[in-house]
Amino acid sequence: MRLNPRYLVVFCVVAELRSLSRAAEVLHLSQPAVSKTLKALEDAVRQPLYERTPQGITLTEAGKALLPYACAVSRSLAQATRFIEEKRHQRIPRLEVGLAWSLIPRYQASLISWAQTQQARCELRLVNGTTLELIEQVYQRDLDAALVLGGTDTLPEPLVAQRLTSEEVVLAVAPSHPWAGLGGVALGQLEGMTVLVPQRNSRLRLRLEQFLELHGIVPARLLECGSLYGVKAAAAAGLGVGLSSRSFVGPELEAGLLRLLFIEDPGFSLGVHWVAYPESSVDLASRELLGLLKRSLSSPQELDRVY
Repeated sequence: MRLNPRYLVVFCVVAELRSLSRAAEVLHLSQPAVSKTLKALEDAVRQPLYERTPQGITLTEAGKALLPYACAVSRSLAQATRFIEEKRHQRIPRLEVGLAWSLIPRYQASLISWAQTQQARCELRLVNGTTLELIEQVYQRDLDAALVLGGTDTLPEPLVAQRLTSEEVVLAVAPSHPWAGLGGVALGQLEGMTVLVPQRNSRLRLRLEQFLELHGIVPARLLECGSLYGVKAAAAAGLGVGLSSRSFVGPELEAGLLRLLFIEDPGFSLGVHWVAYPESSVDLASRELLGLLKRSLSSPQELDRVY
């Protein structure tokens, strides 16, 4: 025989209140519905469970014997209901992680894939920006951490940076450009050329401008393209020599839309860093999740990737 737990809940409330009408109010049922439920329970037990008296409901011996079990079921159901409601309204922790524009092709798919494997534990929100913008957002605690390219030499305290790998700074041109078959160039060859660059606070652009100024190299113009996406589009259109990170132009290289030029001058690589507050200042749940995410990005497969 399968017994409906709801019968036991109703029986417990009736026994405690000793009134069908009051039990109906508490259970948000009609009195006939309460009576019908008790009748179904008595039919299942095959014995009377209560009697009506001028003083209210009185349990029979069978009713008294059943009452502890009925109330235990009632309490368990109430506890289970509270547990489910709490879980239903419990907010899953959300990690807000910054990813530098120049690192999107290299890391964004990995970050999204990690988020999908962790969706029962947390929600991941990705924010794109330049390295300097993301570091500032981490410092202001608008982001939990950021994956950035360079820019950690003047990191504000108490932020810490861990180097994961490096990214090569390159130049890119359209297949029709006179330099398309060179393979590599020295930056002195940019004298008198149109150089396509991203926004002013880009670490790639800052590195290039510092080198040009130091060595007295004067391009015809630095054409600001708004972002690295703009640099790629302008270079593919043959408007000049585009400045980029190697992985950022990987898809266009494979598609034959751009040609890669290695910078022959030394020192044109930037570290890929994980920037965050020290672990001791982060709550335990976020610390664990950030640690898992950072380790997934530091895997040997990631460090050995070739672009």
